[in-house]
Amino acid sequence: MALVPLTTSAAGPSAGPNHRVTRDQGGAYVSADVMGGGVYTDKVLARCGVDRRMQNEPTIAIDPRNTAVRTAGSNDYCTVPTTGDAWAGFYRSDTSGASWVDSLLPGYPGDASLQGQASPIPAVSGAKAAGDPVQAWDAHGSLFFMGNNFNRGVPDGNSFRTRDNTGDVWVATYGPSATGTEGDGSHYLRTVLLATNTSGQGHFNDKTGIGVDTSGTATGGNVYAAWSDFHGSGCNEILFARSTDHGVSFSQPLKLSSGLCGNQGPNFAIDAQGTVYVSWQANTGGSFGQNGVNGAALVKSTDGGRTFTAARLATTYNPFASNAFSGNGSRQCGDAPFNCPTGFTFPRFDLAMPTITVDGLDVDMAYQVALANGRGQIQFVRSIDGGSSFSPAMAIDNPGTGHQFFPWISAAGGVINAVFYDSRNDPNYDATRPPCNTASGFGSPCLDVYYAVSSNHGASWTSSKVTSVPTNPNYEQFGGRRVPFFGDYIMVSAVPGATAAVWTDSRDVALGVGSTDGNDVAGDPTAGGTCTSSLSPCFDGTGGLDQNIYTANLSH
Repeated sequence: MALVPLTTSAAGPSAGPNHRVTRDQGGAYVSADVMGGGVYTDKVLARCGVDRRMQNEPTIAIDPRNTAVRTAGSNDYCTVPTTGDAWAGFYRSDTSGASWVDSLLPGYPGDASLQGQASPIPAVSGAKAAGDPVQAWDAHGSLFFMGNNFNRGVPDGNSFRTRDNTGDVWVATYGPSATGTEGDGSHYLRTVLLATNTSGQGHFNDKTGIGVDTSGTATGGNVYAAWSDFHGSGCNEILFARSTDHGVSFSQPLKLSSGLCGNQGPNFAIDAQGTVYVSWQANTGGSFGQNGVNGAALVKSTDGGRTFTAARLATTYNPFASNAFSGNGSRQCGDAPFNCPTGFTFPRFDLAMPTITVDGLDVDMAYQVALANGRGQIQFVRSIDGGSSFSPAMAIDNPGTGHQFFPWISAAGGVINAVFYDSRNDPNYDATRPPCNTASGFGSPCLDVYYAVSSNHGASWTSSKVTSVPTNPNYEQFGGRRVPFFGDYIMVSAVPGATAAVWTDSRDVALGVGSTDGNDVAGDPTAGGTCTSSLSPCFDGTGGLDQNIYTANLSH
């Protein structure tokens, strides 16, 4: 693939103060009932406000009719001590992101509120976990919150009990208050299941994507949802459903990915004419990341999601993936038993799904690419013919050093906004090493979030740093404090008059005393800790687990 040289202009974008979204130390989580004016609380919510647990895979969405209001979400591990697993966190701000009210999607184990009891999630699958959140607003003050819920499976002899390996897909709706736009997205209305799976091991619903048609056309108000469906045999699929009644009900799933394999990570873009575009990562044969040609798959619909064009790879690329640094194909590496031959410590960052937006009638995509020397770089392509063809790839921002990964783009008002992780400030950077690792595998805070903008349809870009302090993505907070996990994406939301980024951040994590590799958090067994079970009470009092979600307002 030809790489177009990057061109830049003198002016650059800027980021406001970094604000912490998740308050799980000396804070408070409230119920959806309280957000709507009620009084319900319970021990799960109380514990979430004090434990220094982890949150990752954040989403953010700005209310287009009141930009002071925005919502966010994450995989929230504050529920682990009381429910046994993570749940979908839902966070809302009416102060342009300066302060947040933290809550959980109703239906978590132990939720006795009216909203929780009305949720279909526990009734259908009895799931203990929920995550992979994405969000989108309509034009009338309603927020649509999508994700999946699941059980991870429990050992039963030499196999897994099939009934415990569930994975359902849901969309929840949070509506406006009766008076004033300041209450947009504050009232939980319902959760609807789009797909259920109790067929067991080898069949699982995964990564989700959501979009809302805010055009003034006949399809305005439609809610679109897509997700990955994995099977025990054959190529996995991208499934799609739509709602024409504001999220009250959804159509039966429609397969979008015929003819492609390795399908993962769907995302939406909807233009002012109501044309729907869905992109995802795919290849032309074999399982995820193996065999065939990899690239960005694309389909589109011009009839409100009733029918779609045939799936195809709109552009191809070699994805930047974490397993290149393990020496044995592992997606992430840490301490034994998760150690790897190279001796490096790093989380997985191999979901190289394309992110998509529309800039007027242009269709734009960005994704993470591995250059010939192994360096990770964010690249951008543009279509001026409705997705039929795309320009040669160009680097959004090319500092010449550091790895870039987890891009997200969103366009508004003739400006394309992009955010991504970037290790350009790592003094120990080497293209053959994962971010924030020395040659011996010693880790340190080196990773930043960068913001890039283009006001000329992607022909040139300017960038600036978003994070006020660098973060270490390699802290071993999972698997009994033995392996890192940093989620699979970060996001930017842009509407006319406001832009904001959200990301996973480890600045609050306590490094363990006597750390052997710079990544051992407080309580880490390698650094002398004895508590390795996340369900044990001793796991909570030792600290070192405080991974959080941060946000910042962006300007250009």
